[in-house]
Amino acid sequence: MSFRRLASLALVGAGIALAPLSARAETDVKFVLDWAWQAMHGPFLIALEKGYYADEGLNVTIDRGFGSGDTISKVASGAYDIGFAEGTGLLKFNTDNPDDAVVTVLVINDQSPTGVISLKKTGITGPGDLPGKKISATQNEATVLAWPVLAKLNGIDPESVEYVYVEPNLRDAMVIQGRADGTFGFATTTVLNMVLAGVDRDDISYFTWAQHGLQPYSSGLIVKKTFAEENPEVVKGFVKATVKGLQEMLVDPEGGLSLLKEREALVDLDVERDRWALAKELSILTPSVIERGISNVDQERFETAAGQIAEAFGIEADTSMGNYYDGSFLPPLEDRQISDAAK
Repeated sequence: MSFRRLASLALVGAGIALAPLSARAETDVKFVLDWAWQAMHGPFLIALEKGYYADEGLNVTIDRGFGSGDTISKVASGAYDIGFAEGTGLLKFNTDNPDDAVVTVLVINDQSPTGVISLKKTGITGPGDLPGKKISATQNEATVLAWPVLAKLNGIDPESVEYVYVEPNLRDAMVIQGRADGTFGFATTTVLNMVLAGVDRDDISYFTWAQHGLQPYSSGLIVKKTFAEENPEVVKGFVKATVKGLQEMLVDPEGGLSLLKEREALVDLDVERDRWALAKELSILTPSVIERGISNVDQERFETAAGQIAEAFGIEADTSMGNYYDGSFLPPLEDRQISDAAK
C-alpha cells in the first residue's frame, strides 16, 4: 500500500475519532418564562448569548410567559421542558395533580418580593399600619389568601383590612388615584409600574411579607418530575449554565440589560435597571444567599413556610420539601458562592 494511501486512511480515522469533539450533538430545550420580558430574565439571556447552554449540549429557545400558574401548567403538560415560575404555586398544583407533579430544581429568588405597596403619604410602613386601610386586590389571588397567615404572625386581625376588589391590571391605578391606600403584589413589579405611570420613585413605599415572618422560597427553575428523571443531564446542564448567567448578571447587570433591550425593544432600560436593583435587594442577594450560596435551601425554613402557605390556601398537602424541591441537579457549592464583586 502506498504512503499516500496510508496517510489518507490515517486522516479518515482521525476525523472519525475527532468528530464527537468538534460536532457535539445538541438537545433541543423549550424554556418558558413567568411573564413578559423583564430584568429578572437577564441571566437566561446571558447564558444563551454567551453559549453556556450550548456548552452543555443544549439548543435552548426561550418564550415569554403569562403568569407563574400558566407556566407551571405548561411544564406539567410537556408543552415546555423547563420553566421559570413562583415555587409556592407547586403546593396546590402537585396536590391536585400528583401524576404530573412539578419540582423546583434551582431557587433564584431566595425570598418572595410579595408585599404591600403604597404611597408614602398613607403612612404604611409595616403590617401594623394596615388595619382600617383599603387594599386594592384581586379576589381569590394568592396574596389575599395568604394575608391571614401574615396577620396571624404579626398579631393582627385579618378582617381589619378592607378590600377593594378589581381586575389585576387596575390594582396599581387604584393606589395612584387615591382610591385605595395600598395594594398587595410583587414590589419588583408594582413599584416600577407606578414609576412608569409617572409617580416619583421617592413617593412610593413598600415592605415585603418576608421581612415580617412569612418566608417561602420564591421563583426558580421548574421541571416536571418525570422529565427530570428521564433527562437528568439536560436538567443539570441547564441549571449549571443558568447559575453562570446569574453570577454574571449579579456582577455586571448592564450586560444582561443590553441583551434584554435587544430581545424586547420596548423595555425602558432605566426602569429595568431599577427593577433589577430592587429584585437583587429583596429577593436574590439575601443575607442567606450571601452566607450560604445560591439555592442552598434550608429544609426547616422550606417546610415551615410550605405549611403556612398550605394553611392559607386551605389545602391538605404533604409539605415535605422533597415533594417540591430537588437540589440534586445543582452544580457544586463552590460554583454557587457569591463573589465579593457581586455583593
